[in-house]
Amino acid sequence: MSDSKWKYNIIYNMEIEVLTGLHIGGSNEELKIGGTDSPVITTKYLINNVEPCDLPYIPGSSIKGKIRSLLENVDYKGKNGDDIVSKMFGYYPNAGEGIKRLTRLIIRDAFLDDGHIKSAEDARNVIEIKSENKIDPIESKATPRFIERVRRGTKFKGKIILSIYEGDNEEEMIKCLKTGISLLEDSYLGGNGTRGYGSVKITLGEPIKKGIDKYEENIKDNTSNGSEN
Repeated sequence: MSDSKWKYNIIYNMEIEVLTGLHIGGSNEELKIGGTDSPVITTKYLINNVEPCDLPYIPGSSIKGKIRSLLENVDYKGKNGDDIVSKMFGYYPNAGEGIKRLTRLIIRDAFLDDGHIKSAEDARNVIEIKSENKIDPIESKATPRFIERVRRGTKFKGKIILSIYEGDNEEEMIKCLKTGISLLEDSYLGGNGTRGYGSVKITLGEPIKKGIDKYEENIKDNTSNGSEN
């Protein structure tokens, strides 16, 4: 059984600007001699629809998880003391047994702004390698390590979808989301934040509200476009 009935989605286009080197770790299984100790997570991009290239992206789960953690850390509540964070970000297992708890918030993966990448050379310049020393506290011995980071000034584009159900307080939920984003901007995203990494600026576009009528219009538009081909 569901806890309430869906009304509409509120959709935000999101831009994330990297203010200090960003490191969200990927797999190092394919590292070779001379490679970095800690690579960033990447996905395949097609440059000019010809040349495939591994380029960084920001997983939506990293953004959502960090925002949730920060909101829980300050014990954020709704106007009447409601657990609005769980309602938006998802309930933990066994919460409300017998009731299907519907998560309100979706944060999509954020991919590089197309304006950054015009060539393979541009692609290589998105990532920098920062050298650091790891100090052995017992022997006081420094071991060099090399960490990949997304360069300052790089921009990513993603999307946030907030689903509103009957009985939801839309204003409170938007306030919760924006408070979480504000907390994130004064914290960090990814790893090594206490060493200066991961400062970001997040900008949301104007909200787009879509009820079932808008989705039905999309079907009509798609059908019309298909008949013209």
